[in-house]
Amino acid sequence: MDEFKHTFLRLCRDHHIEPQDCVLNRLKSVKLSPRKGKSNLDLSTSSLTVKTCAILGKVLATDRTFTEIKLNDCMLTDDGVKAITHGLSSNVTCRKLDLKGNNIRGGGAEALGRMLRHNKTLTSLGLEWNALGILDNSFSVFCEGLGANTALRELDLRNNQITHDGATELASALKRNTTLQAIDVKWNNIGIIGSRVLLDALQYNKTIVKMALAGNNIPNDILKAIATALGHNEDHHLLTNEYLMRTHMLSSELHQAKQDKKLQVSDLMDKIDKQEDLMRKTGRSTGHKLGQLQAALEERKGAFNSLAAKFSMMESELALSEQKVHNLEGVLSRLKQEQSDASQRHQSEARQEREERASMETRLLRDLSESNDRNVQYEAKVDDLERKCKQQQEMIYELKEQAAHMQAELKLKTSQYEERIQHEKEKTKSHLQEVEEIKTKEINRIRQESEDSEKALKSRIQKHEHHRLELEEEISRLKSQASAERLQAEEQLINTKQRIRNEEEQKCKQLEDRIRMLQHSKDELQSHSSHQATLVTELQNKNGHMALEIETLKRKIEDLSQDLSGKNNEMMAEVGKVKLEVSQKVAQLETERQAQGDLRDRINVLERQLTDQTAKHRDALQQKENEISSLNEKLHAREVEIHRMRDEDAQRANVLQSAILNYVHKSPYTPR
Repeated sequence: MDEFKHTFLRLCRDHHIEPQDCVLNRLKSVKLSPRKGKSNLDLSTSSLTVKTCAILGKVLATDRTFTEIKLNDCMLTDDGVKAITHGLSSNVTCRKLDLKGNNIRGGGAEALGRMLRHNKTLTSLGLEWNALGILDNSFSVFCEGLGANTALRELDLRNNQITHDGATELASALKRNTTLQAIDVKWNNIGIIGSRVLLDALQYNKTIVKMALAGNNIPNDILKAIATALGHNEDHHLLTNEYLMRTHMLSSELHQAKQDKKLQVSDLMDKIDKQEDLMRKTGRSTGHKLGQLQAALEERKGAFNSLAAKFSMMESELALSEQKVHNLEGVLSRLKQEQSDASQRHQSEARQEREERASMETRLLRDLSESNDRNVQYEAKVDDLERKCKQQQEMIYELKEQAAHMQAELKLKTSQYEERIQHEKEKTKSHLQEVEEIKTKEINRIRQESEDSEKALKSRIQKHEHHRLELEEEISRLKSQASAERLQAEEQLINTKQRIRNEEEQKCKQLEDRIRMLQHSKDELQSHSSHQATLVTELQNKNGHMALEIETLKRKIEDLSQDLSGKNNEMMAEVGKVKLEVSQKVAQLETERQAQGDLRDRINVLERQLTDQTAKHRDALQQKENEISSLNEKLHAREVEIHRMRDEDAQRANVLQSAILNYVHKSPYTPR
């Protein structure tokens, strides 16, 4: 509003024109409506000069504020009307213009016609109490602009001195106009001839639903004929509106169906993405677990290597103990030899030097008694060692029996585990073969169904092609979009199936590689355990050969036996852990197989849902096509009926016209 006022004042200053106070006061009193800042400009009863009208026309040419302009009783001249209409020709905001009581004629009427020819937004024009019909040439220019207009809905031409010639021009304009819905020509001089021309114009114009003709000296039968034609136009307007409404509803429903389908496809893609994420996560978790298993196997290999090192250390210790035993035996034999030599030497010395070395004899006797005591102690120790050796031999025999029993149990359990692993491998292979066969069968069935559905759809499209050509362009465009989206959805479905199939094949290959790796690790463990068993047997043989020679090394042998039992316990614990981990791996493989089965079930459910949705969509499209065809048939029947009624009305009008003409020719008085 302020912009309009500032522009008006600036243009007045630029053209050295004094702005009228009445215009400024009206502009100050204008209030903007809260809806989008639009308002009405009311300059009624203001005497506007030609210069003011020129400034207003320039301002209105670029105005975006006023949607309704009232210039009632402003005593506008032809130049003023020309200036204002020239500005309104390029206005795109004004919807309603009221020029009541301005005595517009001649050049003003021509200016209004030019404005109507160029303006594309004005919907209501009020020209009551003017003189547009005084000059036929000017009014014909106005009517030409009205005929070319494509936006006007309401036209008020009351009290404009329109004669039957003006009515003829107006009727020719109405024949060309396709948007005008209401026209008021009350209190003019149309007469019988003008009314007939207007009636004939209504036979071509199907948009006018209201026409006020009071005060024009028109007979009642013509008024009734015009009312009948207006009623037909109103029915046609209602039918057209209903058809447009239904078309809009159908287009909105099709758009909603498209949106629903897009949402379903997006949900399906989201589910597939989630499944892919889940499969990736499971793949990562299984890879991590396999890494842990490999690390555990590496640790076990290290443990077995450490055991082998310990066994080698035990062998070296046993060799050292044998060497020590040999050394002790040499020391004992040397001591015995020395003892016998010393006793002989002492006896000879005693016999030879009894007198000279009495003290030495006593000392030798004491040494001899001590050596005898030592011999007795040695003999007792030898007896104890023999007894302990016998006990140790018995313990070694028991340990041999336990080792043989444990070796037999280990062989039996390894054979059982091998059988179970072979059985599980065969089961997994058979299950994978069954899954692959089911997958191939399902893929072939889906492919066959898709091919059959495509063939059926192609035949159906060929059958209904000539029907589709008769439908409107909007419906054909919507159908082509729907078919394109359907093909796109089918392509996406085929791509997703192919991707899922490839991922399952890759997973199967990964599982087979893992099974082969586990089998290889199992074989390595078995070979290592057999090697350890051979080492144990060799150690037991060595212990059997050296059983008689380790009498003095009982404590060390007991320590070694305790270490050996601890190692056996550790080995059994490791074997139990390996068994537990193998069972866990088997259970994990079973869970992964169940997860794959669940995924396949979900994929089948999604495929069934997608097929159901496509079938529903096709049924909905068929139903909509049937409704559209039925509506077209009803519309065609209604148009035939309207045409028949129009023909009947035309026949009645012709009969009535002939009767009126006969009456006029027979009447002694002629109308003025």
